[in-house]
Order: sequence, then structure tokens, then C-alpha cells
Amino acid sequence: MITLKLSEIRKQLNGRLVSGSENMDIHDAIMFHHHKLKRDHTLVFVDKRKPISEKKWNRMLRSAPCAVITDHQENDIIGEDGVTIIQVGNVREAFTKFVSYFREIYTVPIVAITGTCGKTTTREMLTHILKENHSVTSTEQNDNAPHRSFEYLMKIDENTDVGVFETGVGGPGDLRYHCKVYQPDIGIITNIGSYHLDRCKTFERYLAAKAEMLEGLQNKGTLILNADDRNISKISLEEYKGKVHYFSIHQNSGFRGTRISISETGTQFTLHSNGRHYPVFIPEIGEHQVYNGLAALRAAQELGVDIETGIRRLSTFKNLERHFQLRKGTNGSMIVDDTWNVNPISLKEALKTLSLIAKDKKRIALLGDIARLDRKTKEVHKEIGKFVVDCEIDVLFTFGRKAKFIAEQAAMESEKIKVYPFTKIRGMEKAILSHLDEQSYMLVKCRATNKALMRIKEHLMESD
Repeated sequence: MITLKLSEIRKQLNGRLVSGSENMDIHDAIMFHHHKLKRDHTLVFVDKRKPISEKKWNRMLRSAPCAVITDHQENDIIGEDGVTIIQVGNVREAFTKFVSYFREIYTVPIVAITGTCGKTTTREMLTHILKENHSVTSTEQNDNAPHRSFEYLMKIDENTDVGVFETGVGGPGDLRYHCKVYQPDIGIITNIGSYHLDRCKTFERYLAAKAEMLEGLQNKGTLILNADDRNISKISLEEYKGKVHYFSIHQNSGFRGTRISISETGTQFTLHSNGRHYPVFIPEIGEHQVYNGLAALRAAQELGVDIETGIRRLSTFKNLERHFQLRKGTNGSMIVDDTWNVNPISLKEALKTLSLIAKDKKRIALLGDIARLDRKTKEVHKEIGKFVVDCEIDVLFTFGRKAKFIAEQAAMESEKIKVYPFTKIRGMEKAILSHLDEQSYMLVKCRATNKALMRIKEHLMESD
């Protein structure tokens, strides 16, 4: 639990005491319009640009004592017993000053992780490596929206050694905001592919949104990049003054994985670093997990963990739920549950990995729509259809109007593949069951919010 003095906070923000007492300890801080007030002795930032919910305000009053920082006029907000009101010229500027003040007090190293996919796994791998000897504060699940970053920052206290945070990007400015809050020392970009075009509109703007990481490190942090990603290579580093480290599989780099062997129990590879070779095992399936592991190991090394310790810890990493998770299915089949999320990069990796582990058995894919592609929707789904054929998938089921483009393109590319496009769920499960047997592996890839496909998936899996 943090403990800050309200009187000192007021001085730092150049605030004016309107009512109440500044003789108060502060143990938490929130933005009134974004976060829930969970306890007393909370600092609450209230923006005059947004309407105040009376219900939420009354709930805050019941949590007194607390303190309000606001740029409302003095007569617009009336303090109650136990509620201190401090007025500032601009509450958004005051918020930024408070974050800087907080980070000056709690100077723990912070790692910010972004990328089209791999963020959650890389964060979990790095956290697992560090937790043996460090107290780590990190993102929960994949709840990585910008408005959540301040809540996570406030979980850092005197017992925290390291912060490891996933930074989601839905549009321009999101990563800039994350970094304004976290003020990271290390930034990781896992990969960049077409996604979030609903807000970014063009891939170039999406790439620029990811490149905000450089600005967020303030030219003095450490940037860790995937050397194999052609889109990351488009980010100009000419004006970046901080340190840059690369990890890779195919390109030469100072942190490279080779001799990759993938099985149902996990992935083995050889790590090359500083002229030495290290055998590595990750209990996760797929080449993409090598990239995640390399990024986590490189960041851990930057934080003072030696490579051997990192590798040992990584070997005990537990497979994340719905991340290419192998489950026994109906009629003796094997169901590959990869329903954490879906975007073009993660879908291609899942198809490629299915093709590898299924070997000579029947390969079946059940795919849902890919969202947030805007004007690229049809083009990207058709591209996936071609990739399905390249991966020698035997049977393809799609669900949704967008995913139908995948099915149509796959059927055009090959006469061998059996294609079943569905836009309504009726009859789909029966059609799938007719193809499931002991000689089949079926990948299920969709968003967790696709309730229809999630229900079918559960029906097709045996109870543990």
C-alpha cells in the first residue's frame, strides 16, 4: 500500500486548498470518470470537461475521507465532511505532474510491452522469470487498455521490485498515454501486423502508433526489438538516443534462437548470445513462442537476471489458458484451443503450428471473423484463405460473414480442401462432428467474445 502526504501532493501540483484539511495520508489515486473508488484515503482527479454522475459522487462521499483534485470552479463542487477539495488550473496537467511525482518516489524499473500479438505471453514469461527473486507488479489477463494503466501504476508500492506492463494500442496516442503514466525504462515491441485499422484507418498510422514506444522511453531507455519483423524495421531509430537490443530467429542478432524443435510437450531451441550457446525448453508450442521467450529472456537479462537462471525459470512456465492449448476432443480427436484472441499474425502462427504438430493426421480448422480491419477486411481474410491452403489444412470451417472470405479464397486455391462456410450456427456442430475422429487435430481460433463458437468448442472437448 502506498502512503503519500496530501499536503506535499498539493504543493507538487500547485493546487489551492478550497475546503477540508490537507493533513491526510493518501493510499490510492484514481481518475473519477475512468476508475472505481475502492477505498478511503483516495486521491480523486475530477475533470471539469466531463459531467459528474451524482450516483458516483455520492458513492465517493461514503468512502470519505478522501481528496479531490479538480479544475472545476470553486462553487461548482461543494466539499462534504471528510472530503478535501483542491483546485488546480488544469486537472490533466495536474495528473501528469502527479504521475511524475509518484515515479520519482517509486523508482522501480518498469517494462512496457507492445506488439500486435505475443504481449500477454511475453509479459507472463518475464513475470515468471522474475518472480523467483523479485516482487513484480503486472497487468492482469490481457486487460491492457490505456485507462487501466494508472490503476496498475497505483499498485506499485515500497515492496515492488519491478513493474511489467502490457500496453494495448487501439489507435494513435494510446501508447503515448501508457508511457506517460508508466514512464518505462525498458520497451519491448514483439511484432507488428495489420490490426486495429478501425481507429488507425491505415497501416502506416498503426505502425506510427506502435512507434510511440520510442517517444515513451524518452530517448534514455532500453528498446528491445524483433529483428525478424519487417514492419518493425520500418521504424526509424535515427533520432533515438537510448540503447537498442535485438532478438531473432532468422536474422543475425545478439540474441538469436536456432535449431527449433516443436512437439506436443513444448518447444526446444538453442540460444546464441555473447559467443555462447544455451539449450532452452519452453512448455509452449510453436515458433512464435520462441520469439516470446527470447524477448522475455533479453528483458530479464537487462534487469540483472543471468541467462542460465532465466532459462531455468522459463522451463517451468505454465501454458496459458486458451493459448494453443491441447485438449482431448470428441471421438478421440485432439482439439487445439487458441481462443484467447485472433488477429492475422496469431492466426497464421496457429495454422502453421497446427500443420507441424498434426504431422500425417487430418488437419481441421474452425475459424471465426477477424475484427478491427476496417477497409482491409476482405483483403486480409482472403490472404488467410491462401495461407490455410499453404498449411495443407484438410477441412476448413468458418463462421461469420467476414470469415466467409477465408473459405471462399481457400476453395479457389485448392480443390482438395473441404470447405464449410457458415454464417448461422445451425447445423455447424453436426457437420464438424462428422469429421472428428482419432486421426484428426482441430484448431479453434476465434475471439473469446464469439459466444457461438466458444459454446461449440466446449461441446467438442471432453471434460477433464
